Amino acid sequence: MELIKLDTTKVGIEITEEIKREAIAANELLHAGEGKGSDFLGWITLPSEIDQAHLDAINAQAAKLRAVADVVICIGIGGSYLGARAAIEFCTSQNYNLVKKDTPNIYFSGNSISGNSLLELVDLVKDVDFSINVISKSGTTTEPAIAFRLFKELLV
Repeated sequence: MELIKLDTTKVGIEITEEIKREAIAANELLHAGEGKGSDFLGWITLPSEIDQAHLDAINAQAAKLRAVADVVICIGIGGSYLGARAAIEFCTSQNYNLVKKDTPNIYFSGNSISGNSLLELVDLVKDVDFSINVISKSGTTTEPAIAFRLFKELLV
């Protein structure tokens, strides 16, 4: 395993030998597929091990969404939505919705309990075709559950 070299001279804290050993041990545990959460490590080998059929299925769903929706609302909290948000901002920018394009705007909801935030988003989508994408491990977290029920009712 090739280690990444990291210059820590300007981070403002001392990286001790003990911290280095712990970081290396954690990395080895992660790549060995062991330890807590080891059944959720599929991301480690992405994208190198994703097959073409999976990519084709993703592209087909994306094309379907582009054809039917002016807006996609991604509902989730914490890591359940941050991955999607990070990918969008990495591939485009944080100003994605402000740029003229032929793809749907993407808004995020269900990551707070703010009634104002929900009502602002309702106002943004009430007169456009929109789809929702719910990302949740349990389906029982309060914030995404509230947002899902509200936007499902608008869709129906």
